[in-house]
Amino acid sequence: MKHSILDGTAADTFPSSHPAPPAARTRVRDCMSRPGVAVTPGTDFATVAAVLSASRRGIVPVVTADGTVTGVVAVSDLLAAYAEEDPQRELLARDLMAAPAVTATEDLSTAEALALLSRKSLHHLPVVDADGHLTGLLSSHDLLDALRRDDEEIRAEALTLALTPGTGIVPGALHIRCERGRVWVAGRTRTRGDAGALCLQIARIEGLTGLADHLAWDLDDGGPPAG
Repeated sequence: MKHSILDGTAADTFPSSHPAPPAARTRVRDCMSRPGVAVTPGTDFATVAAVLSASRRGIVPVVTADGTVTGVVAVSDLLAAYAEEDPQRELLARDLMAAPAVTATEDLSTAEALALLSRKSLHHLPVVDADGHLTGLLSSHDLLDALRRDDEEIRAEALTLALTPGTGIVPGALHIRCERGRVWVAGRTRTRGDAGALCLQIARIEGLTGLADHLAWDLDDGGPPAG
């Protein structure tokens, strides 16, 4: 989808985006939304306000003619401008925007994007390609939807990890269940180190909300313990 722009510039001045092949883990490109609209630095105050009101996304990216993100205007920026309104001054997007914009790249993992939002105390991020061109918009709600996984999916992934050759699991001793994203794993491994390594692998499963292990081992090899 190509983006539209609200200053009279043709929409095809924006580069079209092409979906990348799926990654092993969820990436920003897999859960971002494609913005239907952006504004330029010269877009007037009333138009910016109308875009924000219509989109209900909290921010609108500000882009140059080639689609490069140069800043963002948030609802809070507009409200601050209303409070300090000077009737003699015509405000444009460049006067309202926060710059430089905090952006995410398409290949960023959802965990990395979540950390970025938290670190910057933001709820939305423009998504850009390698050249800084706008390709999408990511919200905290998009991330929440992406990170929420079905319990059976998480259990199946944990089970696959546990049954992979080399984990040291004693056949027939493994029991795994998952409730609301929390995994319980019980059983016996060949060594204490095997138990610790398995727990570390399971802890990396995307969408996991907690891990409780009840693993025992046949040989204490001095390796890191489970849990």
